[in-house]
Amino acid sequence: MLDIDLNSPAFFADPYPVYAKLRAAAPICQLMPGIWLATRYRDADRILRDLRFGKDFLAGVARRYGKNAVDEPAFRMVNRFMLLMNPPEHTRLRTLVSKAFSVKQAPELRHLAQRETQRLIDGLYDLHRADLVKAFAYPLPVRVICALLDIQLEDHLRFLEDTQALVKVFELNPISATEIDAANRAAQAFERHFREICRERRKNPGNDLISLLLQAEEGEDRLSEDEIIANVVLLFLAGHETTANMIGNALLTLFRHPEQLDLLRKDLSLLPQAVNECLRYESSVHIAARVAMEDVGVGAVTIRRGETVYINLGAANRDPEIFSAPDRFQIRRPAMPNKPMPFGGGMHYCLGARLARIELETVLDMLFRRLPELRIEDIDNPTWKPTMTIRGLERLQSRW
Repeated sequence: MLDIDLNSPAFFADPYPVYAKLRAAAPICQLMPGIWLATRYRDADRILRDLRFGKDFLAGVARRYGKNAVDEPAFRMVNRFMLLMNPPEHTRLRTLVSKAFSVKQAPELRHLAQRETQRLIDGLYDLHRADLVKAFAYPLPVRVICALLDIQLEDHLRFLEDTQALVKVFELNPISATEIDAANRAAQAFERHFREICRERRKNPGNDLISLLLQAEEGEDRLSEDEIIANVVLLFLAGHETTANMIGNALLTLFRHPEQLDLLRKDLSLLPQAVNECLRYESSVHIAARVAMEDVGVGAVTIRRGETVYINLGAANRDPEIFSAPDRFQIRRPAMPNKPMPFGGGMHYCLGARLARIELETVLDMLFRRLPELRIEDIDNPTWKPTMTIRGLERLQSRW
């Protein structure tokens, strides 16, 4: 095991030098007995696609917090997420959820993103300065999700707090008892709220995503209410927390590279390329987890059955064996056969990746059109959240 500190302020400020050292010295690094970290692109891609690696969330919970922790409400709810299931349960759930989600086509998703972005900018326009994390990046995804689910927007501030509390159960570093209690309260609040909404939508169905999930079927198979509630909560966590951080990270990255920002401002047709490069260079999701379902050799090590490997997507997206000059941010990066993996890979590839890309493209387009004088303050010393799994900013003070 290497002597590395993955919990220091210096690491959270800039983890990429540590990732580079790990890729060179121990691309499959043992963090502790039964826990491994993969930092090389080819290993990450292989593990994500290899069916000998699966999910066993509660085993990881028991290992880190003790066997009684698996009964905590937050861990029980998260264990029902489609994201944490193996075939055939995962295949069944993904098929049914995809049927509902695919009804929402790209033009409709883009319209929702544009409408909510416009409303937020309208509210900020005359202020001339704001913390864009708090006032923009965090409210936007939850407003889009509320619109998709057709639920009251007044609830969005509470959802912000609940998602921030619940998402901490995914942290690589163990969380405190106080944080577990907060996650439990969030899980219970989500469950009460969405169970009531499910009852109402059964009586009065609409074209919202909850109604579509209630109606989704494959043969004679349908989603249970518990499955719907869990995966609507997953939508909030995966579609909100990660997207909000993705927006903040992209804005900071662009303003830290003024020549690339100027290139984009002058030619907004480069937006899809800019989005791809922002997602590669400073992705919001750095860790995905898999459990070995049997002994598997990866590189020079053997991952034993039942052991957990954390796939470091942030490190993989900066792998010099795959991406030329990986620490250089360039919108017009030449096309390569291997693509960045900001949304994971294999059977668990993020179902909301299309929506996330649409939201980021919409945000950059409308912010630069509506606020041409936009500037980010203190771009050299931003405050990063002290987490490894989700990378994001505490604040993004801006003026225009």
